[in-house]
Amino acid sequence: MRQKLEIGEGGVSMNKKIVGVLATVIIIGSALAGWLVYRNQQTVPNGLINQGYQTVDARQSDNTMVNHLGISVALFLSKNSATINGFQPVGKKSYLGNSKLINSNTPTAKSIYKALTGHSTFNTKDYLKLVNVDLGRVYVIQHESSWTLKSKKLTLTFHKTTDGNWATPDGTLWFPVKTK
Repeated sequence: MRQKLEIGEGGVSMNKKIVGVLATVIIIGSALAGWLVYRNQQTVPNGLINQGYQTVDARQSDNTMVNHLGISVALFLSKNSATINGFQPVGKKSYLGNSKLINSNTPTAKSIYKALTGHSTFNTKDYLKLVNVDLGRVYVIQHESSWTLKSKKLTLTFHKTTDGNWATPDGTLWFPVKTK
């Protein structure tokens, strides 16, 4: 009888091990499932998924086709992330473009510069080569005639213009472009 009791105690500890392993597998499986749901969650409205928006070439900016940033900027959206590119700068003393239109002190310009280069000042040397930054996970809130993009690196608000394009609060126009 004593042997059966000892076997029973060994069986109890074996059951504890099985329960512990099973609990660990369930916790790891739940964490993995949660991560997969988070990773595949759509945070951009259907109408904006796989869309791109680009400013007019800063070197050709005039009073009609406005780009106050001093660089050409392209923004590409996917299901839950975005990429922003900066290129083709216009210098203050450039013979290309109208350097008087550059408004580098606006909150929009400063936030774009900071997202692209890490500092909020405009320096043409930073954009002589294409600057490509992955904004990571973005959240887009769409309203009737505007939308706001929020990420850890950048927050941008766009409103619809009378000609059907988009503009940021500083007056820079953004045109739809084909995505990569």
